[in-house]
Amino acid sequence: MDMYYGEEALSSVYVWDIDNGFAAAILIKKTIIGENSGSWDAINIMEVTERLGRPSHYKLTTTVMTRMRHRDGDSQYEMNIGGSLMRQKEEDLHSDNGHVVNIGTLVEGMENNIRQQIEGVYFGKTRDIVNGVRSLTKLSEKKTMSRVMNAELTGALSKRKPQE
Repeated sequence: MDMYYGEEALSSVYVWDIDNGFAAAILIKKTIIGENSGSWDAINIMEVTERLGRPSHYKLTTTVMTRMRHRDGDSQYEMNIGGSLMRQKEEDLHSDNGHVVNIGTLVEGMENNIRQQIEGVYFGKTRDIVNGVRSLTKLSEKKTMSRVMNAELTGALSKRKPQE
């Protein structure tokens, strides 16, 4: 776990019996404290149904909750963003190497997939929305740029020879 979350992360695993198999809750928490802080809380629920002579059936439900806070230096402004994402996957796997290997592989794959979705889709979309709502260019500069561009276009069009 240290490889993915660092030494500061906490994890717990709880296992209980169900009909024809067992279930497990794999919980992972990582918190960063400071000027730029945040947390990653992952709840992985795995149901394993063992079937004689056939591969075991694994059903994984993962919910990841993230929270981030960013303060821009000495500024009084602060941005908080948070949310959750849930995904589910079912797969039949041989348990020759044991259930722990299969469960670990499925949880690792699911959390990596969710992380990529959060980074690509949600953060990218948030950036697009923020940039659309608030521009870093002042309105007076936008008007000046618009006038200059219009003047350049008008000049270029007036110099153009009409086609015969």
